[in-house]
Formats: sequence, C-alpha cells, structure tokens
Amino acid sequence: MGLFDKLFNDDEKEKQEAARRKAAEKYAEEHNNSHAEEHDHAPAKKTAAKAAEKPVAKKAPAKTVTAKAVPAKKTATVPRQVAPHLHTAEAPNHTHAASSAAAATAAHDQAMTLHILSHIPDHSPREDDPHYHLFEQAKARLKRQKLWKCIINDDLCDGEPELHHSYIEFSQINQVDPKKIQEALGLHFDNDEDFQVWAESPGNLEVLCVAHHRAHYGIHMIPGPLWEAVRFHKKGTEAAAEFLPASEAN
Repeated sequence: MGLFDKLFNDDEKEKQEAARRKAAEKYAEEHNNSHAEEHDHAPAKKTAAKAAEKPVAKKAPAKTVTAKAVPAKKTATVPRQVAPHLHTAEAPNHTHAASSAAAATAAHDQAMTLHILSHIPDHSPREDDPHYHLFEQAKARLKRQKLWKCIINDDLCDGEPELHHSYIEFSQINQVDPKKIQEALGLHFDNDEDFQVWAESPGNLEVLCVAHHRAHYGIHMIPGPLWEAVRFHKKGTEAAAEFLPASEAN
C-alpha cells in the first residue's frame, strides 16, 4: 500500500469515528431527555389513574398523620423515666443519707429528771432477818481475803466500801419469783430456804464504794443502762451519767 493510500484511509477512519461519536452523543442526549420527561410526569399519571380507579385513596393523608404521632408519644414518655429518683420510701435521698451518716454527733450533756415511785413490801429489819448473819459472814470473809474494795476500782471511786445486793435487794426478796431467778442465772433451789440463803450469799453480793453504791455515781441513783456504762467506765473519760440533787441541778 502507498503512502497516499495510507493517509487517505486514516482520514476516512477518523471521519467515520467522529460521525459515530456524534451520533452516539445525540442518541444519548435524546434518550436522557425523554426519560426525564417520563419520570416527571409519571407520579401525576399514576395519581390520576389511582384517583380515577379508587376515589377512597384520599385516606392516605390520615396514615401520614398517624405515623407522625408515634414519635410524639415516645417523646412524651421520656420525662417519666425520672420518677424512680423521687425522694420516696423506696428511693431515699442517697446524697442526704450519706452526708448524715458522715456527720458525727458532737459531745454534749443531756439533763434527765426522774421521779420514781418505789413499792416496798412489808419486811422485818435487817438485823431481825434469820439470814442476816450470812450477810455479815460474807463481809468478814471478803475482808480476810483482802477483797474489801470497790470492784469497779477506777478514778471515780470515793468513800468506804459497802456490800451491795447485786441481783435482788433485801427489801424486794418477797416480791420476786425464785423460778425466774434460777432460769436467768443458771441456779437451782430445792426450796425457799435455799433461795433465802442465796440472797444473802456472795452470789448476790458485790463490793461497791459509796460513790458507786448510793451517791454521785451510784447504782441506786442512775438508770441501769447508764450505770452499766459507768461500771465499765474508761479511766480519764467522763462517766456516762452522774446523780445530782435538785439543789445542784439548778
């Protein structure tokens, strides 16, 4: 093939290619335009057709309203979730409880006025009691054994030692039930005589100083729960309670 034939053929090929590209571009442009027009008019045609076939289709907007109402209900219920945090009996104020528990009660004095009516039954003088000699024997034995001193033995002690009936006072001996005493203290009485003997024996006696017996810190003067704390009082600290006569209380 000659040079001119080759050049001629190349020009022809380029012209053919250009014509094909142009035809393809034109076809694509026309096809896109027609597709866009069909897409724009399709909803209107479908709506018109549905309106002609099924006039009841007007209820569609109601579905839209219902669908929108669902999120509104969910939003309305969200604030109700905070209800468990209300300060009720089931859900206390934890912050307040924690701060209250952390706050210690400061030391303070609390006055207490007691008016006690003691019922004393009939009883003979101590010296006439047939078992009084047992009381005196216990006292003498304690002195011989060098135990004649206040059993509390702390810095609050004051006055001479005295013998105290620790469980049952002599004046109340006829008003108590020996069976209850047996059960409470693990004792056994065969008869009333055994009980009477026990009442004046070391099992029902303990040595206290005047202060811890019938005076300032006395077991006869201070309520039992407070006096038990006095019994086990730590040296160097204030007593749990102390007795003050009316003249000193004011």
